Amino acid sequence: MRKPRKYHPLTRLQWIIWTVLTCMFFIYALEEYQLSDAFNYAIHSSLSYALIIYGNALYLMPRLYRRKKYVAYFSIVIILLVLITYVRVQTQSYIWYVWIIKQHYHLIFRNYIYTFITNCLFYIFSIAFRFTLDYFKIQQQQQALLKQHAEAQLNLLKAQVQPHFLFNTLNNIYFVAQRESPLTADLIEKLSSIIRYFLEQGPHQEIPLTTEMDFIRNYIDLEKMRIRHPVKTTIEVDEDISHVRIPPMLLIPMVENVFKHGIDKRGKNNYITIRLQISDRLHFRVCNRIRPDHSQSNGTGIGLNNLSKRLQILYGDNYQLDSHKVEETYISNLTIPL
Repeated sequence: MRKPRKYHPLTRLQWIIWTVLTCMFFIYALEEYQLSDAFNYAIHSSLSYALIIYGNALYLMPRLYRRKKYVAYFSIVIILLVLITYVRVQTQSYIWYVWIIKQHYHLIFRNYIYTFITNCLFYIFSIAFRFTLDYFKIQQQQQALLKQHAEAQLNLLKAQVQPHFLFNTLNNIYFVAQRESPLTADLIEKLSSIIRYFLEQGPHQEIPLTTEMDFIRNYIDLEKMRIRHPVKTTIEVDEDISHVRIPPMLLIPMVENVFKHGIDKRGKNNYITIRLQISDRLHFRVCNRIRPDHSQSNGTGIGLNNLSKRLQILYGDNYQLDSHKVEETYISNLTIPL
C-alpha cells in the first residue's frame, strides 16, 4: 500500500498563503467585475506576484546575488518589475475596457505607478521568502548533523562493548605468545595499541601528535608483515612535537593510501619515507616508490577523499593537500595550521 505523500511544512504554508491571497483578490474584484472576470483577475494577479517572488527567491538571488553579480542582479530585477508592471496594466485594461465595457481602452499613468509599487512590495517579500528558505535549509542541515552525531555515538557505543574483555584476552594471548614466539607477541602488542587508539583517542577532538605518530608506526609494522619482501621505512621528525595537538586519525589516511595503492606486494624495492616538520604550520610528507602497474593511482583511495572533506570541515580553505609524481616516486603533502 502506497504511503500518503508528506509535504514540507513550508510547502503547505505556501499553498495556504496563495489560496488566501487569491481569494482576497477575487473578493476585491467582485466589486467591479462579474464572477468569471473576477476569477480571471484573481488568477492573473496571483500568477504575476508568484513570478516575482519565486523568480527572485529561487533563481535570481541564488545565481546572481549570492555570487556577487550585483550589477546583473539589480538590472534584471528592475527589468523584470517593469516588464511585469507593463504586462499587467495592459492586460487588465484590455480585459476591463474591451471585454467588459466594450470600449476603446485608454491607460492612466497612475495605474503603472500603483502596479509598480505593488510589485516592488512583493519583491521585498520575495527577499524575506529567500531568507526563510535558507533558515529552513539550515535547520534541516542541523537536524541531519544531530542525527549523524547520534548515530556515530551509537556506533561508538556498539564498538566499545566489553572493551576490557577484549584487552584482557589480548593480554592473555600476548603472554602465551611471548613464550612461544616473541615476534608474534610484539605484533599482538601493536594490534592492542591500535585498538586502544581507536577506542580511547578516536572520540576526542584533539590528541597529542606523539600519539598519532605512535599509531602510524604500529600501523606500518603490522602492514609490513603482510608483504613478502621487506619494505624500507624512514620516519623523520625534525622538531620536538610533544606540545603539538591535532585531530585524531588526520595523518593516517596518507600512509594507509600507500599500502593500498602504492606498494607492490611482489616487488623487492618498496619503500616509504615520512617526514614531519613543525613551524607555524604542520607539514607532513609521504613518499613511496610508484608500483609498476600505473593503472592504479595513489589518488583513487576513498580514504583521501574522506580526508579532503574532513580537512574542509576543520580548516575551510586554510590547508593544503596535494600529490604529484617525481620520476619513480609518488609524493603526498599535507599542510595544516597549528
